[in-house]
Amino acid sequence: MKKILLSLLTVGAVGALAFGASQAFFSDTETSTGNTFTAGSLDLLVDNTCYYNKAADGNPNCPAPQNGFTTWTQTNLGVEHKFFWFNDVKPGDYGEDTVSLHVENDAWLRLVIDSLSNDDNGLTEPETVAGDITDGSGNGELQQNLLFTMWLDQGVTQGFQGVTDLGECDNLSGGEPFEPTIISEGPIDTGGEIWELDDYSGAYLLANQTACFGIAWRLPSTVGNEVQTDSFVGNMTFQVQQHRNNPIPTW
Repeated sequence: MKKILLSLLTVGAVGALAFGASQAFFSDTETSTGNTFTAGSLDLLVDNTCYYNKAADGNPNCPAPQNGFTTWTQTNLGVEHKFFWFNDVKPGDYGEDTVSLHVENDAWLRLVIDSLSNDDNGLTEPETVAGDITDGSGNGELQQNLLFTMWLDQGVTQGFQGVTDLGECDNLSGGEPFEPTIISEGPIDTGGEIWELDDYSGAYLLANQTACFGIAWRLPSTVGNEVQTDSFVGNMTFQVQQHRNNPIPTW
């Protein structure tokens, strides 16, 4: 009888062991934490250097409005930033600006020149002698006599698709690789100008690079008294739009 009980105890113990082993399933856990989506940004920053009646030699000298600038380092533009601010232009005067653009993502670009006003601010005696008989808003002669040229100033920079030279903008029109003229020398159109970077073989601004534009102006010495006291005012707006997933920009 005792042997039979021991046998039963042994069987019971084995059964208990077998039951415990049946609960030990293999397992594993892998966790990826902090999954995040953050929207990118497209913030255009602009800087400018302005030269008046001298070569672009690295020492800008343009006059500036009170509490404003005609030369500045890269920033978002405000009302205090003026590419041009000249209150005493005379025949024979000229100037040149280098405008540099910076974006943190590839971007299409266009330039809009608009909100133009070409006014005669009173007829002086020399004006009337020169044959100017119109006065007031829209009756000026300065816009049609100021000659502008604008070009991609990419002689030694890598801010434009397809340009591989490194360095700063050289601020020289022509004579350097890939410097297409944007606006040929002439007066700004009466209705303004619109120029899009993608007009040039689908080119666009490169992220974290520098794209430079040269802008030259002059009032020929052949211009006479008809422009005395006249004023020409307008806006220059650089607009960017994301390039990725956007093969054809819509402005």
